Amino acid sequence: MTRHLCISVTFLDPWFHGQGDDGPEWPPSPMRLFQALIAGAQVGCHGREWSQATADAFRWLESRPAPMMIAPGATRAATFTLFVPSNDGDKVPDRQSRLTGKTLRPHRLLDGVTVHFLWRIEQNEWRTAEPHAALLCRQARRLLALGWGIDQVVGDGRVLSETEVTALSGLRWIPSTAHRPSAPAWRTPTSGSLDDLEEVYRSFVTRLEGSRFQPPRRFMTFETVAYLGALVLPSRPYAAFELPDGVAFRQEDAARAAAILRSLTIDRALQDTHAFPGGSEKYVAGHVGAARETPPRFSYLPLPTVDHPHAGGMIRRLLIAEPFGGDGSHARWAQWRLSQGRLRDEDGNERGLLLDPWQKASQSVIRRYVGLSRSWWSVTPVILPGFDDGKYSKAMRVLVVALNQAGIPLEAVEDAVLQKAPLWPGSQHPRCYFRPRYLAGLPGWHARLVFRQPVPGPLAVGAGRHVGLGLFAATKE
Repeated sequence: MTRHLCISVTFLDPWFHGQGDDGPEWPPSPMRLFQALIAGAQVGCHGREWSQATADAFRWLESRPAPMMIAPGATRAATFTLFVPSNDGDKVPDRQSRLTGKTLRPHRLLDGVTVHFLWRIEQNEWRTAEPHAALLCRQARRLLALGWGIDQVVGDGRVLSETEVTALSGLRWIPSTAHRPSAPAWRTPTSGSLDDLEEVYRSFVTRLEGSRFQPPRRFMTFETVAYLGALVLPSRPYAAFELPDGVAFRQEDAARAAAILRSLTIDRALQDTHAFPGGSEKYVAGHVGAARETPPRFSYLPLPTVDHPHAGGMIRRLLIAEPFGGDGSHARWAQWRLSQGRLRDEDGNERGLLLDPWQKASQSVIRRYVGLSRSWWSVTPVILPGFDDGKYSKAMRVLVVALNQAGIPLEAVEDAVLQKAPLWPGSQHPRCYFRPRYLAGLPGWHARLVFRQPVPGPLAVGAGRHVGLGLFAATKE
């Protein structure tokens, strides 16, 4: 049976003032909790109870993988300034003349005041972990503050089952092992963190010894781990290509360009021994038959140029994307195997050569489609997977179905708007786009989506999401 060491921290006031590496931090980082636990274990008379068993328990904790965090929602409050006396009060007796401004922008907790940190313990680890977990549960009750000194808390520790963890309320923050540039990251303890903290403390208390001031050491032994919130989509690996100078597709022919790229990928897959989930027939060709649930598969996404106000919307770059949360191995195969491949249409005419992106302009266009953003607008129209009978309200209901099919949880979406008019330079009315036969007759709309938290691209929604229709680009927030 899998167990979880759960250390719960309840704030006495619904405010948190802690600052992370990049500004106000929420939830509190696991490293911040680790430091607060050590401080509580050694403060006042508790310091006399510190033992080798206690140190061993903290060393066991620092060696564990980064914990899951379950925290209430929070919003950043308005910035304000406090004025407090500076530390050179013995030089100038007048209090008003020695006030120093301190700028604050705390988080205000919205739907609860308790944060849970959970370390997973497998069944085969339990015999060794049990004494450490029991000791850390006792130490959690000695917590005093988490964040600034004014962020006073009450701590508690328990060992929970999977069922009990599921019942905990709050937003879940899951540590991610994937590389996610510009994703939010938190400090976590690692092997050696306890020893480094003790050395930093010793350098602080001895900084004034002798005739010279010795600056205390800075704490350096920690890891930085990206976390995915419950409302954040996992990364989506992709392979990117560009076409030679002078070669381009019209934006209205995005589905035709996707079909040509798909044909080349199928040919290379048939010549290769690379293993695809479910086989190349499903993953590469997209032949899923009458299956109600779409299995994992490649999406072929031609990228219209929309990154500046005078862009013409022509297609000069193309992506092949794995599903959200893919491991990247199939995208790497496509990048290697398709580079220098010749694109040919259904009549056998050559339509260009696939090149690895090398132009500076290509990087700018690709970033518009694969970056991290809260606000996304469709470039090619979203083909709804059902009829809307010409009614906006019904179209919005079918859009919910399309989001679910694309793997986007509805809870992650803050706002959605549908319209027929194009949103980007070079985009056209939905009726102007070529569609494969199986999409004929389905309603098409342009859409604006705003997410509660930044999500990564590429983002494609609707019945044509695997063939370049319903493709979104990030707006500048």
